[in-house]
Amino acid sequence: MQGCYINLERSTERRAAMDAQLQRLGLTNVRRHAAIDAQTLAPGNTAITPGERACFLSHTEALTRANPGEALLVLEDDAQLSEALPTVLRSGALAQLEAEGCDIAFLECQPVTSTQHLLALWHSLQRRLPPQGSGAPRHALSGIDFLDARTLYNWGAVAYVVTPKGLRVLPALLQEALAHGPLQPYDLTLGSFLRDGRLQGVVLSPFLATPAWGSHADSTLGSPTESAPHDVLGGALRRLFFAGPLDGLEAHVAPWRHAPLTDDPQLRLLADLMAQLFVLTARDHAPR
Repeated sequence: MQGCYINLERSTERRAAMDAQLQRLGLTNVRRHAAIDAQTLAPGNTAITPGERACFLSHTEALTRANPGEALLVLEDDAQLSEALPTVLRSGALAQLEAEGCDIAFLECQPVTSTQHLLALWHSLQRRLPPQGSGAPRHALSGIDFLDARTLYNWGAVAYVVTPKGLRVLPALLQEALAHGPLQPYDLTLGSFLRDGRLQGVVLSPFLATPAWGSHADSTLGSPTESAPHDVLGGALRRLFFAGPLDGLEAHVAPWRHAPLTDDPQLRLLADLMAQLFVLTARDHAPR
């Protein structure tokens, strides 16, 4: 399997961290792909920010330059990878996906936050993680589940695998989107392709990657200050389903976990009721 991670020339600390992580995991075939810098782009009449457009172009270029005869692992330079990832990549599990018509396999994502989809992830986590109290690390998985990305995937392009079939399909779809703007950021465009059936995909569970702590704070894509609550809470949700350490998760979300995000008492009550109902449902429908 070929692989790349997308990295701006000026993001030297992220490059060093990714190189060290890949070396430690033995993923020495994953090479740096120089990201397109938004600062070098001519102004465009698009509905997305310059950073989002540069991200879109960088991913498209990485896919277009790949060898279409073998699967491609694509990482963004803030990806924290599970110790289980090399084992899954060597297992042949992903090779089976193309035989089943799969184009893309997400190693993590921001999921659709409905009870149905979060329960699917939660039950997968409980089934695949080592038993609590066993002393085994979270990456000691009993297997991996393939969940339907068409309904589960919301956004996120931190880590994914494109099959050879996908490399024959996806670049043309992205060029089509670029010809019309693009109208949405890269990951939301992937979601549109999945939902309209032009792209076939799965989400691997438990997640084999997650955004690094605090990576939203130095993002070049948008306004970190305005998106802080979403980034912190959404990132914590993604990490909860990660086959890796959860150290610091509680402290990370503490400022937002019970923050008064609304003055509407009925909306606060609705949030509390949803949380309690989710726990009841998860408990009553736990795998036997």
